[in-house]
Amino acid sequence: MGNEIVVRVTVDDDKNIQDIEVLKQSESDDYGLKAVEELPKEIVAKNSVDVDTVSGASASSKAIKEAVQNALNKVE
Repeated sequence: MGNEIVVRVTVDDDKNIQDIEVLKQSESDDYGLKAVEELPKEIVAKNSVDVDTVSGASASSKAIKEAVQNALNKVE
């Protein structure tokens, strides 16, 4: 918890989120890992980082959402 999370975000021509891959993470094997597995799917489904955090993993959830938002900010 609290370490670096690196993601690869794939978007289509309309900047809709198509895929999120977590390339680097060091989250705990319990709730942190649950966030790493679940949040990317929810973000893709909603095409937004405005999703609920995973219960018990609010710091990990916030880090994942920030990483995805940072990647989206770089899309031209």
